[in-house]
This record gives sequence, structure tokens and C-alpha cells, in this order.
Amino acid sequence: MREFSPPVGEELAIDADHEPELSDADILDAMQQLPGYIDIGTEDFRLIYHLAWRHAVERLRRRQAGRDDAA
Repeated sequence: MREFSPPVGEELAIDADHEPELSDADILDAMQQLPGYIDIGTEDFRLIYHLAWRHAVERLRRRQAGRDDAA
């Protein structure tokens, strides 16, 4: 998977306080689009999503801090 990078000269806004909320319908739709079968419920998926969101926010903050240090 390719990682998103904002255009040169533009900063990436990180709104860590407003994690997008996923409905059961969002989760079930996404799971139906996957090939094969995943034995996981919507609550477990939400937990994985939340943990992945936190990880991504920290990664993007570290990247942004590195750019700020270089300026």
C-alpha cells in the first residue's frame, strides 16, 4: 500500500481528537468487499480500527515533527 504524502510545501493536518466513527454498516460493507472470510465481529473490528488510528496519528506526528525540525 502506498503511503499518502501531502504536496510539497503543504502540511498535513492531524485531527487526532476527532477519530472518524464507523457504523456497523460501514464495517460490514468493508468486510464484504474483502476476498475470503474473516472471523471477526464489528466490536473487534472497531478496536483494531481505533488502535490503528492511534498508531497512524503518532506516526504522522513524528513525521511532522521531523519536518518542523528540518525547517
